[in-house]
Amino acid sequence: RPIPSSLPASMQLQRSLAAGRRGLSRHPGSRPSRGGVPLGAVRKGGEKNVVCTKTVLAKAEHAAKVKELCAKYEEDMKANQAGILAFECTEDNFDENAVHFWERYKNSAYFNQGMQSKETTAFLKEVAEYVEKPVGIALFEYANGQIGNACVEIGPKGEGGLDDATGANKYGGGARYEQTSNTVQL
Repeated sequence: RPIPSSLPASMQLQRSLAAGRRGLSRHPGSRPSRGGVPLGAVRKGGEKNVVCTKTVLAKAEHAAKVKELCAKYEEDMKANQAGILAFECTEDNFDENAVHFWERYKNSAYFNQGMQSKETTAFLKEVAEYVEKPVGIALFEYANGQIGNACVEIGPKGEGGLDDATGANKYGGGARYEQTSNTVQL
């Protein structure tokens, strides 16, 4: 039965919500509404993605080959991988031997899947002989259109760094603690 429009707006809202809970709405599966606008909380910006950046620094004599391999890798990943929201390869504006990747995945599971894919492992093996140093990889959280801090693999704030060396963090570390490595005891 329709809710009388002569009631105050707050009373209409209460009756509308009660009717929705009792299953009295006119359309199955419809949500309570006020003036045609659905009522209820809608989660905004809850999607968190993973962004991965890769930097490839080619040996000067192999720059063209590295760029060719990078372009093929970009094409393969765009064509064959699920969960990829963005996968772009660009040449550095200042260093002609550097190539950068910007990759955005739906979540960390898709990122892991992409890193373990045959395309990625083949690319990293093939490009290894043509680069100055290992491919640099950094991970970031991406939420609400903004990139977050770099992800760290170990510990609450990562392993090492200035805060550990000086004892500045609240989790310990620093010069007053002893070396714990089994391979190198100073």
